[in-house]
Amino acid sequence: MGRLITIVGAFALTACSANPTLTDVQAEVFTPSCAFSSCHGSVAEGGLSLEEGNAWAELVDVESEDAPGNTRVVPGDADSSYLMAKLNGDADIEGDPMPPSGGLTDEQIQSVRDWINAGALDD
Repeated sequence: MGRLITIVGAFALTACSANPTLTDVQAEVFTPSCAFSSCHGSVAEGGLSLEEGNAWAELVDVESEDAPGNTRVVPGDADSSYLMAKLNGDADIEGDPMPPSGGLTDEQIQSVRDWINAGALDD
């Protein structure tokens, strides 16, 4: 399935396809918004590296270090995935919502949700 391009003013925003893969989510969300050396890159804040090649193993069926008892990504169940609680800024999360800049669009968050609900496969 192709990507949807939306033109907003002078900017073109690329949204992940209707059925995003990990590759889509990595390119559209994790790499540009999370995988910095001071966040979830080589320093791995919270014991979580979201650099390309690491994200799936660090997220899927892995317990959160900051919130024990919570699974980062529950394949097929975004509502039970702690990653979604962090992205949505739910009241019961440990620490701050992610990313701290609040810079994700609704479409980016929906892409993560769709990837998780589709089984959070490692493509």
